[in-house]
Parts: sequence; C-alpha cells; structure tokens
Amino acid sequence: MESPELRLISSPPGSFKALVFIDGYLSEDKVRDNTLLLALNYAGWQHSVYQLYWDASNKLSCTSQLVILNWHKCKSRATYVGKDYLPSLIKSQIPEENISLVAHSLGARVAYYCMNNWSARGHYLENIILLGGAVRRDSSKDWGYVASKIKGSLINVYNDDDFILKTAFKLAELGNNPCGRKPIKEYHSRIINEDATSCVGKTHSLTKYLNYLPNLVNKGLWQI
Repeated sequence: MESPELRLISSPPGSFKALVFIDGYLSEDKVRDNTLLLALNYAGWQHSVYQLYWDASNKLSCTSQLVILNWHKCKSRATYVGKDYLPSLIKSQIPEENISLVAHSLGARVAYYCMNNWSARGHYLENIILLGGAVRRDSSKDWGYVASKIKGSLINVYNDDDFILKTAFKLAELGNNPCGRKPIKEYHSRIINEDATSCVGKTHSLTKYLNYLPNLVNKGLWQI
C-alpha cells in the first residue's frame, strides 16, 4: 500500500460521532472488522466506525525478530502517517465532526502524531484510547501538550506483562519503557492511565486489548 486510507466499517443511522481504529502492523492485510465491531458494541458505541489502513511492515520484523533497523523504519513510517496523512484524511473523508481514536501497538504512535499535529478546522478530537501503545511514556514526548489538543480524555491502557513491549520495545529503545507497559509519566487532567495487566496478561494480542474496552465504559473512564 503506497498511501494510507480510511475505510468505513459501520455507519448507523443518526450517527453524529466517528471512531477511527488504528492497528499496529500490516493493518492492510488484517480483516478484523467483526472483532472490532463486537468489542465496540459491547462497550456501547453506536456511531460510525472507520479503520485506517496503512503499511506498518510486518510483525516479525518489527517485534519478534527485533531487527532494530526495521523497527526504526516502522517508527518513522508511523510518524509520517500520523503527521502528514491522518489529520487530512479525517478532515476530507469523515462527515462527523466529533472524532475519537482507538489505537493499538505501533498504531498508538500514529495517533500520538495525529494529536500532536492536529489543527483540522470543523472537526475536533474527543477521546483517544491507546491499547498497548508502542510510544515512549517519558517527558520527551510532551504528553501534556498532545493531551491539550483533545476535548475529552487520553486513556492509556497499559499492561506490565506485555511480552512484546517488555522485550522487543525496550531493546530497540535502549531500555526505555513504552506507554503500553507503564503509565505515562506526565500529569495532565485529561490523561488517564489504566492498568489492564490482570485482564490482558502476557500477550500483545489486539483481541485481548479490544475486549478491555467495555471495562473503560463501566468504570466511567470512557464517556461515549
């Protein structure tokens, strides 16, 4: 895939909000519509759902083998997609003005740079949910600034036992932890760190993280 694209998955009548899901690797080859929609349905989401399809390279080179050169290429691509593509795609292709992002793994980096560069008139970012995010959690990312770009909450769902983030990410990032494994360090009133370790377990599985979404609603963390 040369250019990222948004695909509409579901658009119920009367929808006035939209949610964009961003996967973390080879999202253009993954058919996860049913899994995603089922999890969102259980959470109570009743509005439009889109998925960002983008080339994040493959899981083996970015995680399991941890070829560091490839990992940094994946990071650069995610940054580029988040900065230069996603904001304009949302503005030009989504009629709903109220936008939420749900992002898994390396997709969280796309979401981060979308927030960081957000200036799309006529649309606004409401809630951002990061699931096992492969983005550094320290102050170098100026999380308070990106959180200030949204109207609702930035919910960081982390899992201390996530094997991929515990091993591959730390090696590639010289020992630094991602937000998907530990809380975001910076305080901001819009940032919520949610520990999902006991529910997700020793896995980086998208399905496991998606199944945690209803918990966010039940706890009052995600206002939908």
